Amino acid sequence: MIEELIAWARLDCMPAAQRLGLRREAAALAVRHRRLRAQWADHIAQTRAALLASARLAAAVPAAPRRAWLMGAGLLQDVPLPELLRLFDRVDLVDVCFGPAARAAERMNPDQVRCVRQDVSGVLDDLSRDPQLAAPAMPADAWCASVNMLSQLPLLPCAARLDDGCSEAEVERYGRSIQRAHIDALSRVPHACLIIEYAQTLQQTPAEVLLPGLPERLVAEGWTAGPRWHWPLNPEGETDQPSGRAMQAWSRGGDAGR
Repeated sequence: MIEELIAWARLDCMPAAQRLGLRREAAALAVRHRRLRAQWADHIAQTRAALLASARLAAAVPAAPRRAWLMGAGLLQDVPLPELLRLFDRVDLVDVCFGPAARAAERMNPDQVRCVRQDVSGVLDDLSRDPQLAAPAMPADAWCASVNMLSQLPLLPCAARLDDGCSEAEVERYGRSIQRAHIDALSRVPHACLIIEYAQTLQQTPAEVLLPGLPERLVAEGWTAGPRWHWPLNPEGETDQPSGRAMQAWSRGGDAGR
């Protein structure tokens, strides 16, 4: 509890996100990352490798983007920043909450690193907005990456809508719309990387698909499937029933299909 309070105090968070509890969630994630560093090490390494592979493909094409736009990078835990700084003139870290590491990177690299406070769902300030209209456009001149956030984007907005009395069916449609708008925006830029949790895994239980139909949609829209790995999100001893996430990276542009 004290650890989370200290982590919470060190975060810089957008007011709308804080009202919904995202600052508290980010603090809890930061603490868990420190506690489970060894168990999560392979997941962090796989995420960084997937991002770097996609970025290198984008940087190798003619008229390559000179800018990186990384969404969900506020804690800087799974971002290969030194390598990205060698590939791009500028790296924008995009999130609603920023920890000390991201802010320090911005201070140490004032000409290359920028912390961009942006709600990529576009609904946190006004939950009544249509997500399809609210989601902000992504920069077309950048390699854009969505890092482990697609399944998380709708959670707290949907919880708030339920608290406001919306039906479960309505809230489910709303959550799917938030995710669909994010994919739509990412699919409009020439060079992109998407890292997703596509299923929840439990011991001796079939995996529960979190994003049904998404792989088929991505293939139809020109995305290329990348590596898969397992993230032991709740390893043995962390919870009563250990559970994890089946992860996958997707890329488009930059000859991603090579």
